[in-house]
Amino acid sequence: MRKPLWFLRGLSRLATVVSLGLCSLSLIGCGGSSKTPSADKPAAETTSSDVKSLLEKATAALQQRQWKSALQTLAEAIKLDPKCSEAYFQRASLLADAGQASAALIDFTKAIELLPKDAKFRHTRGFFLMTQNQIDLAIADFTAAIEINPNHTQALNNRGLAWLAKSDLAKARADFDQALQIEPKYVESLINRGFVAYQSKQHQQAIADYDQALKFQPDNVNALNNRGLAHFELKDYEQAVADFSKAIARERYNAKFYLQRRACLMQLGREEEAQADAAKVAWLGKLNDLNRHVAQEPKDAGNYVQLAQHLIAGGESKVGLASYETAIQVQPKYGRSYSSRAAFWLSNGELDKAIADCNRAIQIDPHFEAYSIRGDAYYQQREFDLAIADYRKAKRVDAQVAKAYQFRAKKLTAEGKADEAERDRKRASDIEREMRGVIMATPRGGIQEEEEELLGVPK
Repeated sequence: MRKPLWFLRGLSRLATVVSLGLCSLSLIGCGGSSKTPSADKPAAETTSSDVKSLLEKATAALQQRQWKSALQTLAEAIKLDPKCSEAYFQRASLLADAGQASAALIDFTKAIELLPKDAKFRHTRGFFLMTQNQIDLAIADFTAAIEINPNHTQALNNRGLAWLAKSDLAKARADFDQALQIEPKYVESLINRGFVAYQSKQHQQAIADYDQALKFQPDNVNALNNRGLAHFELKDYEQAVADFSKAIARERYNAKFYLQRRACLMQLGREEEAQADAAKVAWLGKLNDLNRHVAQEPKDAGNYVQLAQHLIAGGESKVGLASYETAIQVQPKYGRSYSSRAAFWLSNGELDKAIADCNRAIQIDPHFEAYSIRGDAYYQQREFDLAIADYRKAKRVDAQVAKAYQFRAKKLTAEGKADEAERDRKRASDIEREMRGVIMATPRGGIQEEEEELLGVPK
């Protein structure tokens, strides 16, 4: 499998339906000297060994995502040996990743000047130039890489993408064909050649390429998505739904796949399923907003709680619980992290866990939600004394509270405590009467109107 360059993390592709050919960093030897050698080692050997150690140290820092340390180490290597092309190359990759495009281009160019016949350097600078939308210069570098190494399939694939960016489908197809002649199982080129066929309205040919790509990589989401689009163009909506469903199974947070499947389902008259996909798209939109809030304020536990609630409401309980854990870690004294998680435990029948979380919440910050949820947990455990005590602290009045009094009244009657039982029955009746009064007195424009709007009732 091809590993991406460091500077390609999070890179936007030219199109979601094409695949890039990436190359990995590798160490090569460097020569030259700019340091006084020790008495017992030859100068060139000492410098080469020191530079190699620095490059290894930089690589280790990169693997640990210690970007600043890696940059400093590479600068040391260049100072020790100004002719070390690999040090310039690695530093260029880091600078590109940091968004310092001008400095990155200088270092890429310096590496090529020092080692002009290195196909990797040419190809990588070409790819970098393509990310900067300098397509003609990128093509020149890819071409140079191919001249140095005619079997450089990544350069052929990416030059094909560059031709696609210039809308030259014929040249793009020729490069993908050549890459596949060299490496018939090159999945990225199969997908890209399929895209050329799709753009040329040759949808059956596109499907053939995607079929072949999926034969080698059955879980390749790009190939599944693209094949679904081709099936859609051929009005084979059932097959398109199958492909988008497989793509969703592998990337369930990608709204695009749900939208495309919804379009197919509408064509098939499966409106209920289509509406479910539309609802999922709306859910994902809110999820993106919540994730953005978390990123903006990573120390605010409330953001993680909202995220957890939304994830759980969308059926992502495991991820939602992890978000609660993060909320507790970043702000241990935020009581609503516990009470909100307690609501989840309660809804899943894990009453002891719900009570334990409510106890923690109340110790930190006694509030309505914690008492109310704990009351419901005690109610389900038939601990009506404890439930009513919590409902009173929560100042809660509703049908379940009335039931709690009724159940306790029955228990008190069985114990021979008639007066206490009568008081509970009276309290239950009072609550029920209050509830009926609230419902009957609700004016138009309140709850009733809101429900009518949701149901589509005309005014």
